[in-house]
Amino acid sequence: MVTLVSGSGLIVSILLGVIHVYWLKKPLFRLSRLVNQLTRGKLPVFSPSKSTDEIGDLERNLVKLVENLRSLSRFARSMASDDFTGSYEKLSADDELGEALLSLKGSLVASQKVSESKRRDEENRAWTANGLAKFSKLFREAEDDLQVLSRELMRELVAYTEADVGALFITSVTGIEKPVLKLTGSYAFDREKFIEQSYEFGEGLVGRAAMEMDIIYISDLPSGYLKIRSGLGEEVPSSLLLIPVILDGNVLGVIELASLGEIPAYQAAFIQQLADALASTISKVKANLTNRELLEQSRKQAEELASQELVSRLNLEKLERAQQAYLLKEEKLQKEIDRLKRNA
Repeated sequence: MVTLVSGSGLIVSILLGVIHVYWLKKPLFRLSRLVNQLTRGKLPVFSPSKSTDEIGDLERNLVKLVENLRSLSRFARSMASDDFTGSYEKLSADDELGEALLSLKGSLVASQKVSESKRRDEENRAWTANGLAKFSKLFREAEDDLQVLSRELMRELVAYTEADVGALFITSVTGIEKPVLKLTGSYAFDREKFIEQSYEFGEGLVGRAAMEMDIIYISDLPSGYLKIRSGLGEEVPSSLLLIPVILDGNVLGVIELASLGEIPAYQAAFIQQLADALASTISKVKANLTNRELLEQSRKQAEELASQELVSRLNLEKLERAQQAYLLKEEKLQKEIDRLKRNA
């Protein structure tokens, strides 16, 4: 009987031991499966136990680790889609993975800025090249008429640069007077205010640009200098650009553009190149005009000389006829004298 009781107690003890070991190892089995999922790159979803022992702490730390990995995953995915607005806060100074991703973000942002800058530069170069080709054609087609050239240039330039108003002043020199910059073409200016307007060198901003032979860019215009009319009324432009047109050290004119917005640097550089081409065109137009004036003057002089020659020839013929008439009359008179002598 004692032996039987002892055997039953042993069995119970073994069963209790097995059950105890099972309950001890069950959390470990669970943790082992979670860790196994993490080693395969999967982020498991689970809730930590409420146990306050070491296993409970381990599970809670494992939850924090998974949450951090998810945060890192979202951060990486946003960068992969070129969205760099997201942020990540490192767990601590020892967060090497977080530090690596933040460093990667910095490199990607810098690379994106470089790529964007290169793209803009390429677009600006293409815009400039197309503009130079466009205006070269305009210069060829209008190189015989300075007024037409000025009007067409400003109309197309204001449209191409998306400015609001523009004007071209060309240098005029008459006799011994000082050179004057006269308005020859404008677009969207108040015609009543600006018609026939002119500046001496050094006078106003236009004259100052000519005198200094340098670009003037102003983003704070003097009060009352210029207003732009629109359907909403009158507005003061935000920026003003004046570029002298120079050839061989001589100022042939000044280009003036005003805009309600900013005039970008690449557009100012383009207009500078355009001014160089315009200088050659203005010089050619003026030379053609001078040649035409000289030809017209020569033609008039030739006509006057031909007219004078005709008058001289007619006078000579008239004189010859008068002389012949005089000789005939003298001959007749002599015959009459001879007759009278014979009859005396």
